[in-house]
Amino acid sequence: MRSSLAWVFLSVIVFGLFWLPQSLAEEPEKPHLRILRVDVRGNQVVSTQTILNKMKTQPGTELTQQAVNDDIKRLYATGFFQDIRIDVEEVTEGVRLMVVVEEKPIIRRIVIQGNQAIPERQIRNDLNLIEGQILDEFAVKEGVQKVQERYTNKGFQFVTIRYQVETERGTKEATVVITIDEGAPFRIGEVRFEGVTAFQDKRLRRVVKTKARNPWLLRRGVFREEKFKDDLDRLSAFYQSQGFLDARVAHRFEHDPATKKMRITIQVEEGKRYQAGRVELKGVQLFPASEVWQLLQMLPDTTYSQQNLAQDVERVRNFYYDRGHMDVRMVPDVQLNRETGRVDVTYQIEEGEVYFVDQVKIRGNTKTKDLVIRRELRIRPGDQFEGEKIKRSRERLENLNFFEEVSYDTEPGSAPNRKDILFRVKEKRTGELSFGAGISSIDQFIGFGEIAQRNFDLLNWPRFTGGGQSLSLHGRWGTITRNFELSFVEPYLFHKPVSFGLDLFDVRNENRNVDFREERIGFGTTFSKAFTEYIRAGLGYRLERVELFDISEDAASVVRLFSGKQWLSRVKLFLARDTRNNILFPTKGWVVGASGELVGTFLGGQEDYYILEGYTTKYWNFQEGKHVIEWTSRLGASDDAGSDAVPVFDRFYAGGLGTVRGFNFRRVGPIEGGSAIGGSTMVISNLEYTFPIPYLENFKAAAFVDVGNVDRRSYRIDFGEFRVSVGPGIKVKTPLGPIAFYYGIPVVNRDTEDKNGRFEFSISRGF
Repeated sequence: MRSSLAWVFLSVIVFGLFWLPQSLAEEPEKPHLRILRVDVRGNQVVSTQTILNKMKTQPGTELTQQAVNDDIKRLYATGFFQDIRIDVEEVTEGVRLMVVVEEKPIIRRIVIQGNQAIPERQIRNDLNLIEGQILDEFAVKEGVQKVQERYTNKGFQFVTIRYQVETERGTKEATVVITIDEGAPFRIGEVRFEGVTAFQDKRLRRVVKTKARNPWLLRRGVFREEKFKDDLDRLSAFYQSQGFLDARVAHRFEHDPATKKMRITIQVEEGKRYQAGRVELKGVQLFPASEVWQLLQMLPDTTYSQQNLAQDVERVRNFYYDRGHMDVRMVPDVQLNRETGRVDVTYQIEEGEVYFVDQVKIRGNTKTKDLVIRRELRIRPGDQFEGEKIKRSRERLENLNFFEEVSYDTEPGSAPNRKDILFRVKEKRTGELSFGAGISSIDQFIGFGEIAQRNFDLLNWPRFTGGGQSLSLHGRWGTITRNFELSFVEPYLFHKPVSFGLDLFDVRNENRNVDFREERIGFGTTFSKAFTEYIRAGLGYRLERVELFDISEDAASVVRLFSGKQWLSRVKLFLARDTRNNILFPTKGWVVGASGELVGTFLGGQEDYYILEGYTTKYWNFQEGKHVIEWTSRLGASDDAGSDAVPVFDRFYAGGLGTVRGFNFRRVGPIEGGSAIGGSTMVISNLEYTFPIPYLENFKAAAFVDVGNVDRRSYRIDFGEFRVSVGPGIKVKTPLGPIAFYYGIPVVNRDTEDKNGRFEFSISRGF
């Protein structure tokens, strides 16, 4: 029996396999259905044409299920509909589609209730909903979230915001109701730390930015959740950088309803502090191992952290990179022993080949000539890649002040050990036409106007740009001064590192603190040559007519000695060394210089005397250049060389902004008959510390110490007569121009006119 059933079952399978392909082959194919018409039903607000434009299924095309599905997705994506279906009706020659839509309601009204601390206008702006638009609940949720953030930023930690959509029956109109329960606003009363033994609380307070309320320091004490989360991350990273690899940070909030203040407790589980154990270097062959060892800061028995490890790796990589090894690899092998608290580190260095520069390419300059850029570069084709040369090239391009951005990259060269270096620049506007007015503690009312082109080209008609020259016409007029000056500078005369400058000027000074008025008219020219990367020397000549007029009746005899018009012909020699990293906004480097000026009748003038000057400025910075210390000193001496005396208009003066702040203008130095007459020897030294003000992006604070004196005798200075002042300052960047405010307080040898100090300020066009 079983054998018979098996044969029957096998026969059925064989017959099926034989018959099935024939059946499939004989089945007729379904004809392709062509769309004859597409109709839309159910829309009241959205036009039929708008719906059809969103669909790719059109009359004349073939009907496919995939196309219908895609059209439904596209229509849903518009956000106009809450239900969509597409019905298919077969007719004689094809099919007709019926698109049935159910539109979302229209926002007829927006109701906001419960708000007291924030005006309804601000809430509506955050919601970004408008009566008459189609309701999009996702947009409503986004708006509610923005309102929630605004309340949180104002200290309302317990605010709750709900929304409800009320649709009127039988219509497509809806009312959006926003209900706000503000709760009580809390300010941060205290931020405290628990579990901290390795550091003082004040050290950790500098890490976190969430601060307690302090009206004296302009701190509102508003709690911001995202900011606090960042604080916890910063605190954790700080502990990691100090060797506490297992440190954990948590927090606890306490709210006092009576005082409306909150206490934040940051709980720290410090764990063990790890130190570096055995440190090894492997693979150093091309340089003395001692040079590489000197780069490492994380040595045995010092604090171990990933940050210190990364900094050491970066220093060694830069060492090799600066010497042309651009493919250097430094892989640290770290072995951590939690029981002993020691971490052994082995650095495996693959030095790679030395690379040479194949081509130097420049991209992004549309106005500036290639030559103007290339002459500033300190790396040339054929040179070994040196990081210091590349860095200096970038600094010099930035100092031109022609570009918003300067960057560099490398590309494969013509040989395996050669690479092209590509400098990319983004040009900015170098032409300026500016007018303005302001006030100054010295000049009182100031007006100025200037037309200038920093990237001028005398031979590029009619654009006159791109040659790297400088041309400016500047006018400045105030209550006591009036200056007009035309200046032209060619920094590379005949394509050599020789600078040529020409100035025409008309300067008038009517200061009431002196017994005379003064006017200078003339021209000057200067030639200078760069002898090294940082050293420049030059020669200048100036011819001017100086006139003293409106001399007071009780003026000093030395003033009357030079009344009237004097023609002065002078020659000047100067030498300077400038290593600043940036000319406009220096944060490090030195500026040292000296000059000697000779005024003589043998040059065609009417007086004989000389002036010697020296100056030095040093910049230090920390916290990535945000904090800058600037120290400046100036020395000057003059003497007659045939004239009866050095004229009062070429003597040294001090006092006021730019010299010794806090003292009246020109009141530091010889006074005769109640008026300043200047001196023949000057010593000035200024120390200023500038730092950012938290939460005030365009503000910088400053503190300064000024020391100086002017002596009427040549080459002599009485240190007992030195004037000293100290004080604070604020620098503000405004649309009208940068403003500097200082209050100088004389502390040594105070004058009777300014013993209580002096408030000084100025407006300038550079910050």
